[in-house]
Amino acid sequence: MNRHKTSTVAAIFAMAVIFIGLFSGCATKRDAEEIKAQIAELEAQNRQTTDLVARMDSLITAGAEANRKLTNDVRYSTDELTRQLGQLLENYNDLMTRIDQMAGQQVVRLAPTSSPGAQTDVSASGPTTTTPPPPAATSSTDCIDAYDNAFTLVRRGEYDPAIEGFRSYLADCEGDENVPSALYWVGESFFAQEKYTLAIAEYEKLMNGFPDSPNNGRALYKLARCKQELDKTDEAKRLYQQLIDDFPGTFEAEQAENLLKDL
Repeated sequence: MNRHKTSTVAAIFAMAVIFIGLFSGCATKRDAEEIKAQIAELEAQNRQTTDLVARMDSLITAGAEANRKLTNDVRYSTDELTRQLGQLLENYNDLMTRIDQMAGQQVVRLAPTSSPGAQTDVSASGPTTTTPPPPAATSSTDCIDAYDNAFTLVRRGEYDPAIEGFRSYLADCEGDENVPSALYWVGESFFAQEKYTLAIAEYEKLMNGFPDSPNNGRALYKLARCKQELDKTDEAKRLYQQLIDDFPGTFEAEQAENLLKDL
């Protein structure tokens, strides 16, 4: 750029000298040709400068676009890492709950119905009519197996079979201690499939039926997320604020604070 500027100044100075000569009557045809050549050179330099400026503008624009893309990529990566961290924390909390439950579990053994070698007492008047036993209730072990099988399907991302497994578990093990967790994971399975209305029903069923469940903070966060995804912004804001107030210091409350800033 300095070289072009120097040559431009020199050319202008030369033309000025030639013009002075023309007006004083000392200039020749050769001088006029020289002026014409200098003008052509100036025009060429001007085109080069214009092209250079255009290229610089293009590079600046491309750099700004690349910067925006990089910013968006970083923001997306951060959000994705935050989501994955939240999911890992959920898995950890659930596994710790399962470990605690298994540590305190006692094996239930059914008493034998008769002793070895015992014979059926038949009266002289004929066989005695017996009342059939009531249907056997689902054992604690069966409930644990049913819950674990459904939970394994969730971890594999097989959400529809997982929902069916948890539904079957909930029908057969109504009083089991894992019922609140099963409701939460049914909601999570619907949420993962973007079936937000169905997920809302499960989260609300959990929070209304089991107000002391340790899953309620996470359920409230996901309930607010569902409302946000359904463009129910006011409800989402209210639920995020409720989460901040009722579960301060939790990971979900911190996420709610960040999301509220963007609503």
